[in-house]
Amino acid sequence: MDTPRGGLPELTTRETLPKAIKELSQTSGPFAIDTERAMGIRYSNRAYLIQIKRGNGKIYLVDPIETEDLMPALAEVLSSDQWILHAADQDLPSLAQLGLTPPTLFDTEMAALLLGEEHISLQAQLMKHVGVHLAKEHSNSDWSKRPLNAELRAYAALDVEFMVDLRDALIDRLDTMGRLEWCHQECEEIRTRKPKPPKKDPWRRFARGANITNRRKLGILRELWEERDAIARDKDISPGKVLNSQALALLAAHPGRSLSDVKRSPVLRREKLRYLTPYFWEAIRRGWNLTEENLPPLHLESEEKYPVNMSEWSKKNDAAALRWEKLRPLFLELAEELGIRQEVLMKPARQRALAWKGWDRHGVAHALEKLGARPWQIELTAPYIEEVFRPS
Repeated sequence: MDTPRGGLPELTTRETLPKAIKELSQTSGPFAIDTERAMGIRYSNRAYLIQIKRGNGKIYLVDPIETEDLMPALAEVLSSDQWILHAADQDLPSLAQLGLTPPTLFDTEMAALLLGEEHISLQAQLMKHVGVHLAKEHSNSDWSKRPLNAELRAYAALDVEFMVDLRDALIDRLDTMGRLEWCHQECEEIRTRKPKPPKKDPWRRFARGANITNRRKLGILRELWEERDAIARDKDISPGKVLNSQALALLAAHPGRSLSDVKRSPVLRREKLRYLTPYFWEAIRRGWNLTEENLPPLHLESEEKYPVNMSEWSKKNDAAALRWEKLRPLFLELAEELGIRQEVLMKPARQRALAWKGWDRHGVAHALEKLGARPWQIELTAPYIEEVFRPS
């Protein structure tokens, strides 16, 4: 299918969005919602297009760039009923930036995971449960471009065309399998989940590939990373479009001592990259001039409360290592019995935290609750764990 049933919608403008909002308010049913961003193209992760379909009504393609000041009126209407999204955790942050948040949520990807589906993409789910084939050739397009051509508008509109039908089919299956409450709990967790803090020192993951093993060159890499980010922000392009991260790390590994050295670097020999030379030399110079106390440490302390390398467990916490030997197969076997992925039954990080910390007189269920497990997960796993660890 390559065209929505109700025809090809136009992009809303400042003049047409108020009418669209009024029509949405006069329609009933849940809101099927999707967003399109320009990841890897633009600097920000903001939404450049919002697709909305309410119940059996029309599809609206909302341009949040041109109409951002009208978002409060849209938010008021969207707060009146459930949202349906696929992989909601990918879209909710950019929608929240615009002040758009769901009162309740149904995530079709999460529903598919809880049903034990092998193929969980929106295309696979629509084909299986609704009998509709959608192409996916435009997911990496530049959605910040205007005007949006008819092909892109059709692709975007079709992403929400059948979401209500899919939700209804998935609810029926979840209800039949006794897993609808599981889905309610998981969707509420996604809806209320706090944003993840930015990853600390993201440049470190590229240092190893460039064989950077001393603090000075790490400091130079950090300065180069921040300089590239400033250039990307100013140009509103993805940092990788300024210079890819592997090349940036190679420049830090062989930084040179002068502007002339940087000009001769093989990393910047291409004509279109030469404009970067003075900026990157300034970053390298700052790196050379960092005092010892301002150089980054060679290694970051792990943010986990337990060793990342499982081989260290028996050396540091023998009781935890023994708990892990029993807990790991238990989670795997129970997940297999339920026909779902083990990370859906219990995130591996939560499994390891339970093994490392153990539990006190309040019991396993209390420990799992403190670790953030949902009630359905606790109800399924706690009795098994207590049985395995019950003294013989």
